[in-house]
Amino acid sequence: MAGAVFGLPLVSGCGSSAGAAGGQASPVAARSGRTSNSTATGSAVSTGSSGTSWTLTAPRVAAGYRQGQPPADMVQRFDADTKQNAARLGVSGTHVHAYYDDPADGAWIFYVGLNGSGYDPDHLHDILDQLPAVSDDGAGDRITTSAIDATPGPHGGRAICDTVLLRNDLITTAVTTCSWFTSTTVAGITLVSKTDGTSTKLGFTASDVASIMRAIRAQVEVRGQ
Repeated sequence: MAGAVFGLPLVSGCGSSAGAAGGQASPVAARSGRTSNSTATGSAVSTGSSGTSWTLTAPRVAAGYRQGQPPADMVQRFDADTKQNAARLGVSGTHVHAYYDDPADGAWIFYVGLNGSGYDPDHLHDILDQLPAVSDDGAGDRITTSAIDATPGPHGGRAICDTVLLRNDLITTAVTTCSWFTSTTVAGITLVSKTDGTSTKLGFTASDVASIMRAIRAQVEVRGQ
């Protein structure tokens, strides 16, 4: 299982990457300009004060989700990818993370971020922005990657959701990471289906994760001192 932080893939669970993240247009339409919803791309731009300094925290409970402990092997794979993906973004800072339990959906919510300064939300967003792409891993698996703008919520900044969809003759699996950026914070939320049989969904779309991202962000991100 690959991992995902800040918009990169961790494939686990089943589902589809189709849809919108918080009322956004589809990836293809948004990048080609072919969208009739004038608020789709506009609402993905900062809605908060550009001069506000934010700080990430890791409370025991966020948006009603309590911290828990995913399986060690899942955490190890996720942590390894976190380092690679942070390097891809070219960011550094003070690391903040937590694992939240979503018993209703039978999922783990991986939250990871950085506190720092001088981040460029537009630049970081654009690094993760990509047209849908399809590849074959040589083992009969067809992998589709895509990105879609997301509404960041009242704290402003930029947000984006990246989805990896894997299809083969037996199953379709998918995972989505929704990330947000301000000048002082960089963070991402990834939902991973549990492997204990309690999962009620076969995967999580951008719409699923974007709403949880905004709810958790409202709890973990506070005004800087």
